[in-house]
Amino acid sequence: MTYLDTSCLVKLYYPEPDSARVAGLVAGKTICYTQLHELEFQNALQLKVFLKGATPSQIAAANGLIQTDLLSGVLVAPAENWEEILAEAVKLSQNHTSRLGCRSIDILHCAAAAVVGAAEFMTGDTRQRQLAQAIGLNLISF
Repeated sequence: MTYLDTSCLVKLYYPEPDSARVAGLVAGKTICYTQLHELEFQNALQLKVFLKGATPSQIAAANGLIQTDLLSGVLVAPAENWEEILAEAVKLSQNHTSRLGCRSIDILHCAAAAVVGAAEFMTGDTRQRQLAQAIGLNLISF
């Protein structure tokens, strides 16, 4: 299972710069879709509406694509133990933030990927990439 940070996930379902590149890199892979992804994906789309970068109908279409991929198994919602994920996130913060300058959301994504056992991790964020590498996640170069 491949874990994408939210910026990469949004690129799969809403046209943005590098959308085609992300799609090519994850073609044929099963993609992890956690509750954190759901929150961040929905917030990112609604922010696009707020900023006048998308219409409600475009957002509805993107959400329809998500539902289609959940039903077909392209997106998989893993069993999530948020107590374990948050405990791992605290450890990652204590061990890496003073050196890497990590943001909480970057830490949460890396912790979630580690706890659910993602085989690969993809992000466009430099600090998140550094953290993922530091904890041994297998990175997809983007």
